[in-house]
Amino acid sequence: MTPRITIVTGFLGSGKTTLLRAMLERGTGRRLGLVVNEIGQAGFDGAALGRAGGAPLVELTGGCICCAAGSDFLVAVEDLIAMADPEQIVVETTGLAEPGGMIRQARAAGLPLDAVVAVAAADGLDAALAASPVAEWQLRAADILVMSKVDLANPAQIIHTEKRLRALNPRAPIFPAARGILDPQLLFGPRLVDHRTGGYGEGHAFASDIPHDFHGFGSVLWESDVPLRRAIFTEVMQDLPPQIYRAKGVIHCGDAPWPDDLHYVGGRLELTAFRPHAPVHPLNRLVLIGAGAEAWRSAISQRLDGCAEDVGRAIAWAARYRELF
Repeated sequence: MTPRITIVTGFLGSGKTTLLRAMLERGTGRRLGLVVNEIGQAGFDGAALGRAGGAPLVELTGGCICCAAGSDFLVAVEDLIAMADPEQIVVETTGLAEPGGMIRQARAAGLPLDAVVAVAAADGLDAALAASPVAEWQLRAADILVMSKVDLANPAQIIHTEKRLRALNPRAPIFPAARGILDPQLLFGPRLVDHRTGGYGEGHAFASDIPHDFHGFGSVLWESDVPLRRAIFTEVMQDLPPQIYRAKGVIHCGDAPWPDDLHYVGGRLELTAFRPHAPVHPLNRLVLIGAGAEAWRSAISQRLDGCAEDVGRAIAWAARYRELF
């Protein structure tokens, strides 16, 4: 399967490289590939991330991949896939990049988008917004907001920055980070097993590796072994409470023979059909991540349970499913 693309954006000096370097040094629990874009001919950010080690890296200098160097971005992604087969590709943009252009490029090339992560400095957001409208565009486009440098800001600055971020982007969760340290599960979501091997496999932590109380965010694992009614299920997912910011997993719907990979972030739902090499059990497995998980765990689980096909259709579908393998 094609690795998902995570775009890390943020205005000049916001702390993007510090965030990524800290993650590489502490480990992310998955195979990452990095594309680092800098406008100048000398790649300082790429050198810093290279010293952090662990992830193959392609550096693009001399142009912004949201515009002038767009084709280079696609070539860099192809090169990373060929040489390292990463589970996820992280693209660090220049501080002046408008992320909309890159999002359009990725979608036009058929690259699945994981999330747009925008980094904003707790002690410098006002200056960034005053310097260029690009800073605001980056924040409005984000699925996830990281408020960096909280260790350098005073409490009043942190409160002020959080209010400004929430006003600019009411749908994205805000994660504070000191010295770039942030649990990678909050950015990338749960790590899923590769379905090309068939099933989920043994030893793969699906939900237990999610922080259960990290800045108030926790996770809920939902499982079911009955195919779902797609229209009802889609309606439930599109009506999730705003406290839930991310979901990942696999579902089977009664209107199709093959399962769908599910990806949900910041209100955006994607279902991508794939063909496994062996039956998947359980048929449906989701991890939902959000604030105050205990408050919505029961209600969401009940709504998802209610998406099941009726008994007769489920039995007929299961018979056809067994014949596929």
